[in-house]
Amino acid sequence: MKVIILGAGTLGIQLARELVAENRDVVIIERNPNIAKGIANELDCMVQEGDGESLEILSSAGMTDADWFIALTGSDDANIVACGLVAEAYSQPKTIARVRSHYFGLFHGSRKRILGVDHILNPEAETADAVARIIFRGMSPETIDVKEAGIQLRKLVASKDERLPGRSLQEIRTEIGQEFMVPAVIRDGELLTPTGQFVLEASDVLYLLGEPRELDKLFGRTTRSTLKLKRLVFFGAGALCRRVLKDLGVPGSEDKRSRKASDAGMNALSLLGNPAIKVIDENRDSAKAISAEFPDADVVCRSLSDELLIDEEGIDRADIVLCLTASQSDNLATALIAKQAGANRVLAVVFGDLYMRLEGVVDIDALVNQKAVAAGAILDIVRKAHIRRLHGFTEGDYELVELSIGAEFSQNDKRIKNLGLPKGILVAFVIHEGKTIIPTGDTLIQARDIVGLVLPKEQILRLESLFGA
Repeated sequence: MKVIILGAGTLGIQLARELVAENRDVVIIERNPNIAKGIANELDCMVQEGDGESLEILSSAGMTDADWFIALTGSDDANIVACGLVAEAYSQPKTIARVRSHYFGLFHGSRKRILGVDHILNPEAETADAVARIIFRGMSPETIDVKEAGIQLRKLVASKDERLPGRSLQEIRTEIGQEFMVPAVIRDGELLTPTGQFVLEASDVLYLLGEPRELDKLFGRTTRSTLKLKRLVFFGAGALCRRVLKDLGVPGSEDKRSRKASDAGMNALSLLGNPAIKVIDENRDSAKAISAEFPDADVVCRSLSDELLIDEEGIDRADIVLCLTASQSDNLATALIAKQAGANRVLAVVFGDLYMRLEGVVDIDALVNQKAVAAGAILDIVRKAHIRRLHGFTEGDYELVELSIGAEFSQNDKRIKNLGLPKGILVAFVIHEGKTIIPTGDTLIQARDIVGLVLPKEQILRLESLFGA
């Protein structure tokens, strides 16, 4: 697969790095010569210096045999024009445009080609979806729901259960007698994919995979909040805040005119206990816009540096504080201050990998990396063989992916142990006719099954070749 990326910003570089790790043929087009030179020295891919709206540059980049053209510059107009130009001049490549505009964002997720764009990616929309999912699962950072499979991926420190340290996984499974899997173990910051003979140490962090009820029985309940929320506080009244409010089902002024939309929103919000919503932003225009769009929210225009803000706005009594401003340093600082003041749970959005190193180190319940979320959404689009990323392990270049087996799939012996899967790929679960199976080597893989796998990113290409496009 050949992918041409226009724009070497943070998202473009992140995506290129991910694709290179999967052994894809990647070309980056960047008009800034200094940036282009730096990227050429950093990444193992071709870098074409020039303007992405030039047919000559597009030709030099190898557009003739490209599979994808992905426009990720900071300009909506430039991205759409470049995709339109590619669609007009070349028949093969499919196109993706990063678009932040609220109006173009209405086409986010559309499957129809619009102005030469096959897929529109809105980073704020993708990030808002990620934030909303975290809230709906109770702000439990150690738990990831795999909803279609009805199972969870859960983190547990071995020292918290006296049955674990000093014993092999096979011994533990035999004693417990329940179905669960340990697809990954973090030891000294390194991600390992263990076998049954793997012996746990007290400092190991385990990823457990199984049905929620079974995991609760075996290892106790998670810190997932079972209480209904009373107070939800947002810092930042920008596009990301607007998207999260909509995803949570907070009724807007337009919804109130539509009974159907209003009822749908209230049903979603009621799952959280219909909490009171407060939005705080120091920009008066942003505050006014959010207040007009979401009349039920308590919107406050106030500086984040106001020393009286925490006490006077009741941040200490908040169930969840969401820090969604355009400044990642402000988000981190505000989240830490809110947590110290007494807020139950706090979440901060960041825009790169650097601050993700603080995950699990500082007292912030959830960190969301917008760049990684957006790159993951693009990977879900461009990957073949119906592969969808469910979780990226921050401790290593591994992913939990979901593979949909096509109706044409055929193997003489479809047992997992005979599929010829490369070393390092672990089959984590199989969904067959709606039933989830924690597999063994003798588990059959059949057409139309859904298979969950933990694997190094570099093996994605091999997975595609095994199971077809």
